[in-house]
Amino acid sequence: MLPTSVMLKCFVASALAKKDVDAVFDKTIRPVLKTLKIQPLRVDRIEHNDDIDNKILGLIEECDFCVADLTYARPSVYYEAGRVHGLGKPVVFMARRDHLLPRPEDIQGNLHIHFDLKMKNIIKWKAPSAALRKRLR
Repeated sequence: MLPTSVMLKCFVASALAKKDVDAVFDKTIRPVLKTLKIQPLRVDRIEHNDDIDNKILGLIEECDFCVADLTYARPSVYYEAGRVHGLGKPVVFMARRDHLLPRPEDIQGNLHIHFDLKMKNIIKWKAPSAALRKRLR
């Protein structure tokens, strides 16, 4: 029998070291998860001595679900979300609002969501806000 104090764990996949994405994590994702008594697992916010790839795979294994921010179209975020999905765990998608449409100046395609995920229910954001916290909750 599991103790009643078992906390759910949420793996957070996102671009790292981007001010806007970090602000959404710090001011929206983490506070929402904490109020719901869910432990956020974001690899760059956990002290560890492991190979980063092994640490990410371990966090994915131990999580109950994932929040994947598709902003900046990081291949690692797509991979991590796919891995969580492949384990039969839910994935909640987010992205900065302006990443929903392609832009002519974005030759490499790094500033829009790829076609295979555009049909998902993606939580759009412009900046951390009470409305975003409510939508994520």
